[in-house]
Amino acid sequence: MQESQPKTETLAEVWSFLLTQFSIEKVKESIKSNKTTALCISLVFVGGGYSTYKRFFSNHKVNDSHSTVTQGEKKGDEVKVNKQFFRRLWKILTIILPLRSRAFLHLVSLTVLLYYRTLLSLKVAEITGQNAKAIVSKRLSHIVMGVVQFALLGIPASLVNSALKYEIAILSLTFRKTLTEHVMENYLRGTNFYKASNLGGDLRIDNAAQRVTHDIETFCESLSTLYATIFKPLLDVILNTYQLSSLLSLKAPVLLFGYYGLSASIKRFIMPAFGQMSARSSALEGDYRTAHQRLITNSEEIAFYDGSSREKAIITRLFRAVFLHCRHSYYMQYLVGIFDEYLVKYGSSITGYAILSLPVLEGSVNEKSTGDLTNDYVRNKQLLINLSKGSAQLIVLSNKVTALAGSTSRVAELLEMVTQLDEGGVEPFKLEKPVEREVDPITEGQANKLEKGFIKSWRERGMKRRQLHTPQPVPHKRGGGKFVHGENIKFEDATIVNPDGRVLVTHLNFEVKPEQNVIVTGPNGSGKSSLFRVLGELWPLHAGTVTKPATDQILFVPQKPYLVLGTLRDQIIYPHSKEQMIANGVTDKDLENLIKIVDPACTILSQWGWDEVRDWFHAMSGGQKQRVGMARLFYHQPRFGILDECTSAVSIEVEGKIYKTCKKLGITLFTVSHRKTLNQYHDYELHFTGHAGNWTWEKIDDEKEEKGEKKESSSSSDSS
Repeated sequence: MQESQPKTETLAEVWSFLLTQFSIEKVKESIKSNKTTALCISLVFVGGGYSTYKRFFSNHKVNDSHSTVTQGEKKGDEVKVNKQFFRRLWKILTIILPLRSRAFLHLVSLTVLLYYRTLLSLKVAEITGQNAKAIVSKRLSHIVMGVVQFALLGIPASLVNSALKYEIAILSLTFRKTLTEHVMENYLRGTNFYKASNLGGDLRIDNAAQRVTHDIETFCESLSTLYATIFKPLLDVILNTYQLSSLLSLKAPVLLFGYYGLSASIKRFIMPAFGQMSARSSALEGDYRTAHQRLITNSEEIAFYDGSSREKAIITRLFRAVFLHCRHSYYMQYLVGIFDEYLVKYGSSITGYAILSLPVLEGSVNEKSTGDLTNDYVRNKQLLINLSKGSAQLIVLSNKVTALAGSTSRVAELLEMVTQLDEGGVEPFKLEKPVEREVDPITEGQANKLEKGFIKSWRERGMKRRQLHTPQPVPHKRGGGKFVHGENIKFEDATIVNPDGRVLVTHLNFEVKPEQNVIVTGPNGSGKSSLFRVLGELWPLHAGTVTKPATDQILFVPQKPYLVLGTLRDQIIYPHSKEQMIANGVTDKDLENLIKIVDPACTILSQWGWDEVRDWFHAMSGGQKQRVGMARLFYHQPRFGILDECTSAVSIEVEGKIYKTCKKLGITLFTVSHRKTLNQYHDYELHFTGHAGNWTWEKIDDEKEEKGEKKESSSSSDSS
């Protein structure tokens, strides 16, 4: 006892010496000797604080000038951790976590595992203190026993830790399964899926695929992880507080909780709106994914229009919006992370060491041996570390809760919308007063004036632009056939084969000169559309030679024209941008005249302005879409236009006017149609029989029954 007394006094002197190092004078001397380091630290804190102030107290919203949202975002309540968040979360929990369910059993199992993990942590603290005491006391048998205890404790610890990860993953998967089935039950009932995609107002679900798949998955993962993140620290705080109170009195946890209470208050003051950021991120990701889906769905039409550059610009702009938002979010997480890192790693350590000094300050260590002091120090330190981590995690937990608020908002909105689908779409649509625009239907006299004046000048301007245009060389394709650049379209002994290897047309021979319109007929699957896929170089030519102008001098107009993401102006000038339109000397007045040719009643311009952005696929009727497609043809004025049943939804009068305008503009037409009424606007008929690759080429004449000229060829007899 007398041998240990000097050691105890020495240890107390050491503690007293350490405490004296934290005096104000010592701190000042340290700063003076490390001026550069102190200056750098000050700049980091000042810069971070100023940036936080500028970004959140001046303007809490992300700059959306670089973002193009495809569909109007629903302007609901701001995403916060408030009553609405807890109400929505509770509603979702009643769906995914009923008492008599497998999910609830997994939750109970996860709770038990978390409890045992905390008990194992306490046991580790106890064994660590005993081992430290054994090392200081130089008791070899106790050291060996401590190592064995650690080895044995590692078995259940490994089992519990691995089981925790498994239960969290399974719980998330079970939540996702239940929630997805609930949504699908409503979404796929009757015609609800149609209402969600095609009806407007509150029934419209923007980015339904994103919400049903990614948002539900994110929410379930966040929720299952959050439970473990809450329960484990909470249990650590309760059990470690009890242990420390019995060992160091109640002062120890009170001091630590006081420190964390102050930290939590400061953090709440500077905490940015992470929930709003999370919801915004999901919306932007949905827009970006939708753009890719549109690209895949309309790939053939886009390829015919040679719209890859424009689509690249749209997708790049949407991705830039995602990139800027995520970079902004990561930067704010970095700023908040500075505080969190200091809170968890350094501030708690300083407070912990101050608490460990309490026995020295109170003089309660004088009668203990060095081994006992070491045991107490190591054990109490481990308990304080566990308590500090638990308390800090509960404070930092606000980041995860606000992120969960964002995904909860998205999923709750989805549930609210699919619930409305059953009752919606039955009552008559609400009448809204149309926007009055200064656009009147054109009279017959105005139409004649438009045809005589504007169309003539528009053709002259188009010819000048064409002369300034440098023709793109037609590349030679590998394979049996080849492409040659020329002013006309000419097929010489060409064979067309589809990707499945089926021969559609053999030994095709014909030539189309400017202003010689051709109508293409034949049964389904005979090769009509395949002919234009080869002409547009989407398919390789199996054999023969095709002479054609540059790709941008051939424009394809399908039955359902592709409508790009953007303004009404973008629908007419696609794949050009507004900048390209202006560079070509085209004005909105020119576009208005082009629209009036195909839409004399001005049904389009009376509803929307040039800069208005809509979901045009759903906003326009079938006839309006086809009118836009033809106005796009007039805008580009290609040498050759390919019309695939693209006037089936317009009146006969307007249809005739469209074909006459094409002739006045010098656009040579290939028309795919089965209607004989269109023969009057064409000079030749190319007919595919659909049998053995046979075809016929016939000149159309009003008196063809008496003096028809017919040329027929088949794969077996034509060798020209």
